[in-house]
Amino acid sequence: MSAANYRFLFDRAFTPDTNVARPHVTLTYAQSLDGKIAGIGGRQLILSGLESMKATHILRLKHDAILVGIGTVLNDDPRLTVRLNDDDLPPGSEPIQHPQPIILDSTLRFPLSAKLVFPSSPKKPWIFTGPVHDRQRRKEIEALGAKVIVLSVDSQGHLSIPDLLSNLHQQSIRSLMVEGGASVISSFLKSGQVDSFLLTIAPVFVGEDGVSAVQDAEGAAKFADISYYTLGQDVMMMARPQKG
Repeated sequence: MSAANYRFLFDRAFTPDTNVARPHVTLTYAQSLDGKIAGIGGRQLILSGLESMKATHILRLKHDAILVGIGTVLNDDPRLTVRLNDDDLPPGSEPIQHPQPIILDSTLRFPLSAKLVFPSSPKKPWIFTGPVHDRQRRKEIEALGAKVIVLSVDSQGHLSIPDLLSNLHQQSIRSLMVEGGASVISSFLKSGQVDSFLLTIAPVFVGEDGVSAVQDAEGAAKFADISYYTLGQDVMMMARPQKG
């Protein structure tokens, strides 16, 4: 598919509300028809087709930063880069810039062998962790070029989403793409801090042993301004969560 087929993404502005001191947050992920995003035990599944995978990389291109949880790092070992060629872009586009990788890791389990800290990584990750963590491991991670930032946690040990977004805003991050995994998706939906929602649905069933996208339906979000796009065999839904 040519760049013209993705005009709905290239033309969309992911800009922050000037009335709030946080980035514009885009939550996006791919799921099966039965709502699963991973296999047994969090095993990685390639759900998106080539066309919708390209859409994911266009979204990465249009955001300042990209966020995943430590579970995604441990299970998938992602690079979180933009994998597009210049001919994938509309004429006159700016050179490809990779988003800043953001990792939520409340107890600092980040592996020293992760691809995100390879010398070839275009941007080393910012790892947000809780106050209680291994100080020696922090030194080892920082020695690889990553930045470790401490945030407050709630009574369940989860990192504070408002504090995270405030910190990113202070570091000039104006748009944030959140990709998962399941606990991160649920946390952001319940936080009320999501501005854009893009869901890719793949024509496949995973089964009851797979990992569901949303772990807790309490405070489930409702959506408005819904649009649907066909990308190969997949369907992408674009919407805006209703506030309040």
